[in-house]
Amino acid sequence: MNIIILDGAVMTSREKAYSHIAKEFRLPDYFGKNLDALYDMVMDNYVNEDTIIILMNYQKMKKNLNEYADKIVSVFSDAVEEKEFIFIVKD
Repeated sequence: MNIIILDGAVMTSREKAYSHIAKEFRLPDYFGKNLDALYDMVMDNYVNEDTIIILMNYQKMKKNLNEYADKIVSVFSDAVEEKEFIFIVKD
């Protein structure tokens, strides 16, 4: 089981959000740091059916990123349908 915990409280900007995600997923330096690159990462070999992703402090992330927070969540939610991993959002 691979458990990845993302902390929305540290995602105070898009740049910091992608840096945090890259760190927690141990992504390569060439990670594109945009929604398309995030989706590609999830659909590649970084996530599988044995993965649990927990996004903590969603409300803090939403406060800082506004609707972009929802877009990040949507990327993971859309990928769940294909990859069958577990994605949990907590306030």
